Amino acid sequence: MKKILLLLFGLFSFLMIHAQKLHIDGKVYDLEKKPVENATIYLLKAKDSSIINYTATSKEGKFSLKIDEVSEPSLLKIDTEKSSYSKSFEKIEQSLSLDDITLESKKVINIDEVKITVSPVKIKNDTIEFNASAIKVRPDSQVEELLKQIPGVEVSNDGKITANGKTVDQIMVNGKVFFDKDGKIALQNLPADIIKNIQFTTTKTKEEEFTGKAPKSQNTTINFNIDEKKNKGLMSKILAGYGSDKRYEGNIFLNYFKGDTKISLLASSNNINSKNASADNVFDSMGRGGAQKSAGGIQKYSTIGLNYNDKLGKNSDLDNLSLRYTDSDGETRSKVSKTTLLPNNTLQTNSESSNNSESKQYNFNGSVRINLDSLTNIYISPSFSKTENFSLGNSKSFTLKDDKLLNESQSSTQTQGDNNTFGSSIYLFRNFKKKKRTLTATINSSISESKNDNINKSLNTFYGESGTTTDNRNQLQKTLSQNSNYSFSTEYTEPLSDSATVTLGLEYSSKISRDLRDFNDFDPITGKYSQYNTNLSNSVDQKFNQLSPSLSLYLYKKKFSSWATVNFDISDMDVSSVFKGQEYDLQKNFVLPRYAANFQYSFAERKSLSLTNSASFTIPDPGKLIPYRDEANPLITYTGNPDLKNTWVNETNLSYNSFNMIKNINYYIVAGFTYRNNDVTNFSQYDNSGKQIVTYSNISGNKTFNVSFGLTKIFKWNDNKLSISPKFGMNYSYNNGFIEGETFKSRSYNFTPGLNLNYEIKNKFTIKPSYSLGYSFSDYTNYNVDRANTAIQSLKLEMTNYLFQSRFVIGNDFSYNTNSNIAPGFKKDFYFWNTSLGYSFYNKQFTARIKIYDVLNQNQSVKRTITDSYFEDREELILKRYIMFSLSMKLNKFAGKKPKKK
Repeated sequence: MKKILLLLFGLFSFLMIHAQKLHIDGKVYDLEKKPVENATIYLLKAKDSSIINYTATSKEGKFSLKIDEVSEPSLLKIDTEKSSYSKSFEKIEQSLSLDDITLESKKVINIDEVKITVSPVKIKNDTIEFNASAIKVRPDSQVEELLKQIPGVEVSNDGKITANGKTVDQIMVNGKVFFDKDGKIALQNLPADIIKNIQFTTTKTKEEEFTGKAPKSQNTTINFNIDEKKNKGLMSKILAGYGSDKRYEGNIFLNYFKGDTKISLLASSNNINSKNASADNVFDSMGRGGAQKSAGGIQKYSTIGLNYNDKLGKNSDLDNLSLRYTDSDGETRSKVSKTTLLPNNTLQTNSESSNNSESKQYNFNGSVRINLDSLTNIYISPSFSKTENFSLGNSKSFTLKDDKLLNESQSSTQTQGDNNTFGSSIYLFRNFKKKKRTLTATINSSISESKNDNINKSLNTFYGESGTTTDNRNQLQKTLSQNSNYSFSTEYTEPLSDSATVTLGLEYSSKISRDLRDFNDFDPITGKYSQYNTNLSNSVDQKFNQLSPSLSLYLYKKKFSSWATVNFDISDMDVSSVFKGQEYDLQKNFVLPRYAANFQYSFAERKSLSLTNSASFTIPDPGKLIPYRDEANPLITYTGNPDLKNTWVNETNLSYNSFNMIKNINYYIVAGFTYRNNDVTNFSQYDNSGKQIVTYSNISGNKTFNVSFGLTKIFKWNDNKLSISPKFGMNYSYNNGFIEGETFKSRSYNFTPGLNLNYEIKNKFTIKPSYSLGYSFSDYTNYNVDRANTAIQSLKLEMTNYLFQSRFVIGNDFSYNTNSNIAPGFKKDFYFWNTSLGYSFYNKQFTARIKIYDVLNQNQSVKRTITDSYFEDREELILKRYIMFSLSMKLNKFAGKKPKKK
C-alpha cells in the first residue's frame, strides 16, 4: 500500500512541476474607444487552425492569455459579434504585452488555404461555445467523437464526461432534452456533421434559467446546436443480432427534424442485460466493461419510446414530450454467507435464493414553456407512470452458532402488483424592470397508489434450549399504499447591489398517506385464503404538514461568490394506526432549523475552491415510533419506540479543481466530513434459537470522513495522444450502536487507489489499460471478532484497432479480477474477455460484426460487504459466454439530399 501511495504521489509531483510559462496581455477597445467586455481571445496554430488556448476580456477590456512557448507560426484572434482583430506570430518565446487594441469590422482571414469565417471558440459570461466545423473528426463520426476532440473535455473509461474538470450532468440538443438528461442516445446516434456548435455552460435549475440568477451548481451542461442548413432531414440507425444460446439484440432509432420540430422514435429488445437503447460503436448493445454491468442475474429488456419537441406558437414551446413502454423479464440466483457479530460469539447464516420476475412499465413525461410577456414565463411539467409486476421466488437458509444449528427456513413466494404515479409541476417566473428583482412561484403535486398480493409458503424450524418449535405459514398478504403530496413555494429576490441579492421564501407542503397490510391464512377446508389474521394485519394513516420560511443571501464577485440559506421547518404530524385490532394515535409538533452555506473562490481561470456546510434535522419514520410488535417475518420481530428523538446531521464538503489547458493537466481534490447526533439505530437481541428481536434507539457520535484525488495529464504529438490518470480515494467511518443489550464500536477504512492510461493514434488505434484496488477493513470493539477485511483488485485492458480507413474495427476488452478473504465455497478470482470484429461497407452505411462475450467462460459476480455489525459474501447468477453476429445500417438524408453510393 505504501509503495502505491508513494508512486502516485511521485507521479503527481512530476506532472505538477510543469507550470504556465508565458502570457499575452492587452486591452481591447471598440471604434468609439470604449473598453470591450467578453470579447473572445484565442491563439491558433497556423498550419491547421487548431486552438492553442482561449480566454475573454474583463469588464475593463483587459485580457491575459496564458500560453507555453510556441515554436511554429500562430495567429492571435479577437472576436465579437460585429468586429474582430488578428495578429500573426512566427514564434512566441517570451511573454508579450500588446499595445491598446482597436477592433475592426470583421473580414475573412486565410491561413495556408484554411478559410476562417467563424470564430472557432466564443466566450460569453459562463458559456463557452465551440464551432463544430473547426473540429476535425472522421466523416462518419457520431457527436461523441466530436466531443472528445474539444480541448478540456475528457470521456473516461466508464463513460463519465468532464469539461474543464467539472462533471457533465446534462446533455441537450437545440436547448432541449433528447429522451434523457444524460444524453447517451444523442451522443451515440446523432452524426457529427449536422452540428453547428457545442455550448458548455454551468448547469442551471429552471428558476436560475428563467430569472437569470447565478447558478449554484458545480456541474456542466452541454448543448449541441444543429446547423440550420441541415436542420431538416431524416436519420435512421438499425441493428439486429443473433447468437448462441438464443442470445439476441435489436435496436431501431429514427429521427426526423425540421426547424423547431423534432420527432424521435426508438425501439430496442435484447436478452443480454443491456438497458440502454443506444449502441456502442465497437460492441453494440453488449457495451464495454460487461463483467461489471452484467451482475444481478440474466435480464431481457424490450422498450419502445417516442420523443417530440416543437414550437407550439409564437410564445410557447413544447420543451419535451416523451412516451416510453418497457417490458423486462429477469432471472436471479444468489448464494450468501453472512457472519453476524455478537459480543461473545458469531452467528453464521448460509442462504440460497432464486427468483423469476416480469415487469411492464408505461411512462409519460411532458413539459411546456409559455412566455406571457418579455418578463413573465410559465413552465408546466406533467408526468405519469404505471408499473405491473409479477414474480416467483424460492429461498432456503440455516443459522449456526459455534457449529450448532439454531434455525432453518425454506419458503416460496408469489407476488403480483401494480403501481400508478401521477405528478405535475407548475412554475411561474416573473422578472421586473429592475435588474435581478424577481418573483417565482411553484406548485408541485404527486399522487401514487401501489397494490401488491403476495402468497408466502414457509417452513421455519427453531432449535432452542427448551426444544424444537416450528412456525409454518401459508398466507396471502395484501398491501395497499396510497400517497398524496402537495407543495406550494414562492420566493422574492431583491438586489442589494450589482453583485448582492437577498431572497425571502415561503414553502408549504402537505403529505397524506395510507398503508394497509392484510394477512389471510390458508383454510384447508375451503381451499382459499379466507382466515383473516388479526395479529399480523395493520393499517397506518398519516398526515404531515410543514411550513418553511427561508432567508437567503447571495454575493457574486469576479473572483469569489457566496450564498447562505436559513430555513425554519414548522411541522405537525398526526398518525392513526391499528395493530392487532388496537388503535394507536401519535401526534407531534416540531420547529426545526436548517441551513446551508457555500463559498467559492477562483484563484485563476479554471482554478477554483468550493466550501459547503449544511445542517438539518430528520424526523423518525412513524413505523419506528409506534410501539407495536411486528411479527410478519418469522425470523425477525420489530417493535417501535415512541421516545425516539430527531436526528441532527452536519455535513461539510471541500473541493478544489484545476484545469491547465496549456499543459493539459486537470486535477481535483475533494474532502467531506459528516457528523450525526441522535442517529436512529437498531437495538438488536437474539434469542437462544437465533431469532432476531429489533427495536430502535438513538445514539450520537457516528461520523464519516472521505477524501479523494484525481489527476489527468494529456500528452499530444502529431496524431498521437496519451492520457495518464492516477486517482486515490479514502473513506473512514466511525459507528457505535447496540447489540445484545450492549454497546459496540466499529471503525471502517476503505482505500481505493487506481491508475488509468489511454493511448490513441487518431483513427488507427486506441489502448486503455487500468488498475484499481479496493482495500477495506473494520476494527471492532466489544465483539468477539476484532477485525474483518477484504481486498478487491481489477486489472483491465481495452483495445480498439481501425484498419483500411476504419472499415475494419477490432475491439478487445480484457480484465483480471481477484477478491481476497472470501468465505470457503466462493471463487476468489477470474478472467474476463470480450472481443469484436466489425466490417463497414456500402459507404459505411452498413456494418457486419461478430462478437464473443466472456471468451474464457469465467465471468462471475462475487463480492464481500463489511458493515458495523456483520460481513457478508455474496455470489450471484451472471451472464456467461455467447457468440453473436449482427448487422447494422444507418441512413441519413438532409435537406432533400441523398447519400452518395460507392
